[in-house]
Amino acid sequence: MTELETMQRAKMYMDKLAQGIDPISGLELPEDSALNNVRLARCFFYVSGILDQVIRNGGQVGTVEKAEFSITPEQLAMVQISPYPIRITEFTDALLHVVGTNAMKKPSAVKINNWLEQQGFLVKEPTSDGKSRRVPTAAGRNLGLTTQLRQSRDGEYLAIYYNANAQRFLLDNLFAILQSF
Repeated sequence: MTELETMQRAKMYMDKLAQGIDPISGLELPEDSALNNVRLARCFFYVSGILDQVIRNGGQVGTVEKAEFSITPEQLAMVQISPYPIRITEFTDALLHVVGTNAMKKPSAVKINNWLEQQGFLVKEPTSDGKSRRVPTAAGRNLGLTTQLRQSRDGEYLAIYYNANAQRFLLDNLFAILQSF
């Protein structure tokens, strides 16, 4: 079943529920059923209308293109440095939080790590499965980068953590990092 067919079926279910009909059996829903509530019926009609718009759009859900990340020096000065080592994604979340908009892309953790690799703080090393991973160099460890073996549903991975000194270094060099890519 294609995505569009799935949407069409979901719309049909919403239409039937909105009319007080069980979409599976085709029988009228009992009066005391939670699904036969007037508020839910309005909700089902609303969702059906949204699905109809998406179906008429060929199954495409419209998205707004976000602006590239930018930050002012004043905003940069407001970024809170964590006293505890954090992951790069937590650092980029803190940057976006200070900027205070959802209309902007989150700063790229990959770009920051690429810059750190160019500066000699990270290096790629091969793994036993033929892939590679980044690890701190001696300079990176002196800067405050540490690693921790973590577990995900896909297996073990090595996570890099940034202490307060490393976070401060990233803030001090953020404009150079953003302009380098």
